[in-house]
Amino acid sequence: MKIIKFLEIAWLVISIAGIFFTSFAFIKGNSKDGIMFTVFTIISVIFYFIRRRQRIKMANSQNSNPK
Repeated sequence: MKIIKFLEIAWLVISIAGIFFTSFAFIKGNSKDGIMFTVFTIISVIFYFIRRRQRIKMANSQNSNPK
């Protein structure tokens, strides 16, 4: 359970960094890098939500089936 929480936070941090680099690339006028970072950010956000959903499902299943 801890590894899933760690991966969720890692994807969130990567997403935030991607937003920063995307905006920086577009401000500098480099649209090719901006598009690349945008795609990277979208992928990391998707992975964040996948891990979040997985963590919530595991927590619910552990709460409904206590040992």
